[in-house]
Amino acid sequence: MQIHPFTWDEAQLQIENLGEQAFGSPVTTTFGMASFPAGVRQPAEGFVSHDGMEVSFILDGEFEVETPGGTVTVNKDSLVTIPAGEPHATKTITPGRVVYFLITENKE
Repeated sequence: MQIHPFTWDEAQLQIENLGEQAFGSPVTTTFGMASFPAGVRQPAEGFVSHDGMEVSFILDGEFEVETPGGTVTVNKDSLVTIPAGEPHATKTITPGRVVYFLITENKE
């Protein structure tokens, strides 16, 4: 077991990758926590995408998740899944915290 102490600061953007596990399989999971102040868009311009699926659990706050297909509002207790390669951006409406996992299939 590992305990990862994390201090939240609602006044600044914090994204902390806390670890990565391969679990003896062709899949790697990267995990972490993030804190977002109100009004922040991540990334500031354009979109970001990942090689793996992003799974985020919203601990608190309200966010707009934007993709080329549209915008969805999510808030506390939402589970958001974004497929590998899908462009997306997130704007914080009210300060919030997120736990995230990036699940990537290792290609040989």
